Amino acid sequence: MKRKKALRIILSMGLSFFAASAIAFASDAGLHVDQVGYLTDHDKVAMVTAKGETAFRIVDVHTNQTVYEGALSPAKHDANSDEEVCRADFTALSRPGEYRLVVGERTSYDFAIGDNVYAVPLVQNLRSYTLSRSNTPMRDYLTGLSIAHGHPQTTQAEVYFTDALNRKGDRLDVSGGWYDAGDYGKYITTAAISSAELLLAYEAHPKHFTEGQLFFPEGVAGEASLPDLLSEVKWEVEWMRKMQRPDGSTFHKVAGAKWPGFDVTPDTDTQPFFIYSTASYSTAMYGASLAIAARVYSQYDADYGAALLADGERVWKFLEKTKAPFYRVDEGQESGSGPYNKNTDAEERIWLAAELFKTTGNKTYEAYLQEHRALLTQKPGFFTWGNTLALGQYAYSTSSHADPELQEKTRQAFLGYADDICRKIKEDGFRCALAREEYTWASTKNALTMGDILLMANEISPQRAYVEGALDQIHYLFGRNALNRSFMTGVGDNPPEHPHNRIHESTGAYVPGLVVGGPNFVSGGDPDQTKYLEQGNIPPAKAYLDVLTSWSTNEYAIDYNAAATYALAWFTTAEPNQKAEAIKVSRHFPPLPKQ
Repeated sequence: MKRKKALRIILSMGLSFFAASAIAFASDAGLHVDQVGYLTDHDKVAMVTAKGETAFRIVDVHTNQTVYEGALSPAKHDANSDEEVCRADFTALSRPGEYRLVVGERTSYDFAIGDNVYAVPLVQNLRSYTLSRSNTPMRDYLTGLSIAHGHPQTTQAEVYFTDALNRKGDRLDVSGGWYDAGDYGKYITTAAISSAELLLAYEAHPKHFTEGQLFFPEGVAGEASLPDLLSEVKWEVEWMRKMQRPDGSTFHKVAGAKWPGFDVTPDTDTQPFFIYSTASYSTAMYGASLAIAARVYSQYDADYGAALLADGERVWKFLEKTKAPFYRVDEGQESGSGPYNKNTDAEERIWLAAELFKTTGNKTYEAYLQEHRALLTQKPGFFTWGNTLALGQYAYSTSSHADPELQEKTRQAFLGYADDICRKIKEDGFRCALAREEYTWASTKNALTMGDILLMANEISPQRAYVEGALDQIHYLFGRNALNRSFMTGVGDNPPEHPHNRIHESTGAYVPGLVVGGPNFVSGGDPDQTKYLEQGNIPPAKAYLDVLTSWSTNEYAIDYNAAATYALAWFTTAEPNQKAEAIKVSRHFPPLPKQ
């Protein structure tokens, strides 16, 4: 009853944290809507698998009255889904409410129209970081997740190798931070890019983040005067700082030597943890993320911001002396964790220099960019942990006091790629940014990242097509896709039920807000995905399995979530009085027992 009462408080604010509930009607798989909803003053389009109908209706869920009627567009073949698709455009409908799409005898899932329809998914998305904290006793009154203490052995993790700075077996405290994905490893690469994108989301719209916004579980406390987002990201930043070495470089990852079973909770995974590898590209990513963090946190604590910048500059000094890229490999280091391996670092050095220049205005960093202008002004792809060129270009494009000529060339390269994304969206039957060859591992994240690039491009050169194209990728995430499925747990009427996630599976708590990889038609997969594709005739946009063991299509990762955060935060305003309501909720939940 206490938990129900807490949930009622949140529901009264319009912040439902329930996983998808059963619905009272049969939704047609051929009616593809954003199962969360559409913003009042933006495009509202659903996709319809063609069956000969020519018209559609929008029906009020509560009154069953038709509120809008329109004509379907002519059918168009969508190659990536191998479907004939029509468009139902109801952009003219701007009255807030809850609706369904009706085409002939077919009915869609419910969706909302409103000014702030993505507030709930954003909070769920961000809360999932908190619920993925390592070394944190917590009990969550919203999901039922309870963790006594995740991996205390990381306070005494063993260095796996010997080099000039460490000997094999040295013990270091690398506790804290977020579990990276469906396993319990922690990696500098995804930590850096995820932290960076969350902080960039804050820089873009700081008023969209408040204290009390994330309803921290029992056992987790936000820092006074910091928005919850910045409290959460600081937890990850402080873990990364523990991974920095005396010479300015970083260790690459910390994990166990064996993959734990899906019945193993963070509390019961007692195997020793090791600190593996070091790499120039992940070191550069760490430094770039700290340069952003220094800009953000210095607004609240000048001394802390200065300390972060100093650590980032130590990275720069290390890489100045270390010209050749490197990725250390020791036998056995990938036996219980992912490699995140890369043997080049040019794009990451660009990102590091650009962020340090944006933060400091120091021309030393711009001189590096001038020296490497051929790469800086090259048309990018979407940014990932393996290629951060676009992030470097965005940083330099938005820097004050930049060289006008170099900055303009950088901007044109970035905007040129944004225009390419818009063309792909226009050509796709579901207005998804993914080309056929981009339905790879993490395709959902890739589509969202392209949406993020459009929003960044809009900061440089405002264009309605950029904003609507970014929203199209949110619509894709939440069910307007060939599978009619939301790719975020707990969001929409048809979300993933069996994500490849050990916390989710071992504890029995359904954690909402996790973005899963999505269709994987091209890149290396898992046995389930491989067997599925061997059936033949699987279109790229449908190469997805909602099964626990399909890590190449149904695993979540912190960088997948970060791509969603940036987009959702752009279109979301903070709910009023959240801090007061969060305090009320916490008082209705019994405290954790003393450790």
